[in-house]
Amino acid sequence: MPTNYETERAFFDRVASQASLAPINQATLERYASPRWPHLFSKEMMFALAGDLKGKRVLEVGCGDGVTSVELAYCGAQVSGIDISPCSIDVARRRAALQGLDVKFHVENVVEAESLGEEIYDIVWCDAVLHHLVDSLEAVMNKIDRALKPGGMFIASEPIAYARWLKALRQLVPVRTDVTPDEQPFRDSEFAIVRKYFPDLQLRHFRILRRADCITTYLPVLRILGRVDNLLLRLPGTTALAGNVVMWSTK
Repeated sequence: MPTNYETERAFFDRVASQASLAPINQATLERYASPRWPHLFSKEMMFALAGDLKGKRVLEVGCGDGVTSVELAYCGAQVSGIDISPCSIDVARRRAALQGLDVKFHVENVVEAESLGEEIYDIVWCDAVLHHLVDSLEAVMNKIDRALKPGGMFIASEPIAYARWLKALRQLVPVRTDVTPDEQPFRDSEFAIVRKYFPDLQLRHFRILRRADCITTYLPVLRILGRVDNLLLRLPGTTALAGNVVMWSTK
């Protein structure tokens, strides 16, 4: 079934309308400016892969309410963020202003966007957005590829569902998660589409214990769970149990 973008827009408008707007904690900003545990946390790994962001042009596809775009700008990047949700973009603009950072935000559906340009960005960043676009993934990856400069990096993090039985089991875990009707965690078929544009795509799996951070945000506990994840992921076949994957490639 094709993605219903009106439903997606309405969902994220509702989420953004409930967002609290406050300055991002300085410790959080420094955490991503100088990642200490990229082997434990997927977002830190993304920032580590991006390297020195000073002066780099970064496009965040599906920027939501702007938290990561602001963190990228804090690291020195020239950031443009696009999102389908007008309410999310409004919050993102206010967040950047509150933080005193210059970030360009635009309301756009990446599937229909004509303003991404060609060979403009050093990095295209996608954090948990592509799995909302599986029915249009071919067109989206084409636009991402065109927008990247030669030598630019595609960096993404997405939920995965290699094992259907595990996906069903996770639904039984009594933790509330907000999902839209059209989203679909990545499968082999989605990775195949991404590899058409980025043949050298690399993957790093995370979060066999994927729902723990829905229960606690206490960083020392999450670090312990991350280390347990690393041990489990060294065992043969355990990547099929992972909850998300960081993927990256250079154009």
